[in-house]
Amino acid sequence: MTGIKLHLLQSLGWALLNSLWQMALLWIVYQVISSLTRAAKASLRSSLATALLFTGFGWFVLSFILVFRDISAGNEAGSPFAATPETYSGILQGLPWISAAYLSILVFPVLRFIRNYRYVQVIRQYGHSKIQVDWRIFVRNVAAHMGIRKKVQIWVSELVSSPVTVGFLKPMILVPVAAINHLTPQQLEAVLLHELAHIRRFDYLINLLINCIQTLLYFNPFVKALVKTVEKEREKSCDELVLQFQYDSYEYASALLTLEKNSLLTSRQNGQQKTLALPITGKKNDLLSRVENIMGVQQAPSISVNKIAGLLSVIICILALNLLLLLPGNSTGKEPAIAYTGLMSPMDFAGDNDTNPDAQPETAPATIRHTLAANHTENTFAIPAPPDAPPAQPAPRPAEIASMAYRLAGFEEQQIPVLKAYQEKQVKEALAASKRVLENIQWKQVEKSIADAFSEKEKKEIKTAYEKELGKFDWNKWEDRLKLAYAQIDWDNVNSQLNNAVNQIRIDSIQQVYNDVAVKLNLMQKELLANKICSVPDTDISLKTVEERKKKVLESMRTLKAIRNKKIVSL
Repeated sequence: MTGIKLHLLQSLGWALLNSLWQMALLWIVYQVISSLTRAAKASLRSSLATALLFTGFGWFVLSFILVFRDISAGNEAGSPFAATPETYSGILQGLPWISAAYLSILVFPVLRFIRNYRYVQVIRQYGHSKIQVDWRIFVRNVAAHMGIRKKVQIWVSELVSSPVTVGFLKPMILVPVAAINHLTPQQLEAVLLHELAHIRRFDYLINLLINCIQTLLYFNPFVKALVKTVEKEREKSCDELVLQFQYDSYEYASALLTLEKNSLLTSRQNGQQKTLALPITGKKNDLLSRVENIMGVQQAPSISVNKIAGLLSVIICILALNLLLLLPGNSTGKEPAIAYTGLMSPMDFAGDNDTNPDAQPETAPATIRHTLAANHTENTFAIPAPPDAPPAQPAPRPAEIASMAYRLAGFEEQQIPVLKAYQEKQVKEALAASKRVLENIQWKQVEKSIADAFSEKEKKEIKTAYEKELGKFDWNKWEDRLKLAYAQIDWDNVNSQLNNAVNQIRIDSIQQVYNDVAVKLNLMQKELLANKICSVPDTDISLKTVEERKKKVLESMRTLKAIRNKKIVSL
């Protein structure tokens, strides 16, 4: 194999090997940034993972172009790796075989991508029926509020198992019949709002590009890890937007579970793939995490087995490719050059370098040299400090080292906040109430549960042990925790929610009054018509006045209904 084909296969093989450590490095970058910004919104994490994924693919393409250019303008052997040591010549000669194996297996991911794309085109063109006008108006109005300029179509589809969004230039929301039959109007509104959030974020186009990258780099586990992260954070971002519209979190989570059940039943029947579409249920393994996020369940950060395995894979991958990627190819002698010769090993300061006492670098700080000279009496290899060097600093004590490590690790002691007088009073009252509950009410419940099982003597012994254990409780520490929790409460948000609840109760009360008035007016109108009376003598009651009052009541009821159904808070 000679000529440009060999050059292309060598360049592709080298770029494929490079993509492993490149994507691994970007995956580590994401893990570090996400661990430092745990409070960041899901939309930011999704954007970060998407940007890193696109960066890694661009890096892969750039590596291929640069290596192909170097090979095309290379040395006599036609490859820039001809001067590499002989021990690595077998790997370099195997690059075309790696490329050939990659291209032969690439057929299967490409076929899967084509099959998924054709499926999306089928559900986009066939099996549609019109949905009710109210839902089309709802989608149009909410899309306008969200700043979506494209016309969004909504159809009932017989070919999908859960609501999906397809199309970029002409976006379309497809709703299965089961979603309309099994969801309440409020739940279906939240589901449609979730799909509109996908359209607003251009998720269909981004998902199409991501699937192209995953198809081309199908062998790279770190590409799959980043794609999974993008999908998970993308769905959480849309869920957060739904909750901004003040839909009930429990109802929304129930809707997701109902749709997932229907989707599982349908997928078992036909086994359809829809990776290019954007279903609201997302990946089945991520639904539990989404429901916990919707319900506000905060999980304590735990060590993930997948993350540990991924980190170990990164380390092994970088170590395995270090010999290929870091060794220079310009070495002309028999001994290959050593990469990173300018780096200084920590063992240079170990103090047991008897074979080469002059091995300490001259760039070592004077304080280090003096410390070494002071700590090593038998094998002293310190270089005398210059006359203008600062005086040697004493070695830190173990307690200082531990304190320094504690501060560097990011641990800070929590400062107990100073509350106002009325807040301190409320904390004291809550603490006293807790004591009363534990000492009296809780013991009465315990005593009631053991009433028939123990004698009076045994009950007294149990109560004595209970009071003894209760006396060991650190109430001062509990009071500090109450103060910390009290200071962290967002009172503006609490007051806002209380005001919204009070206003909702007022609206419900007024609406009930109007309903009663409308019922009475209807009865009065029926009685007048049944008795064929146009008006009641000596009163201002007539069919005309009753009709006018009914119109006013109905208009007021429509106004109240519009106010109650107005859920948009912020975009």
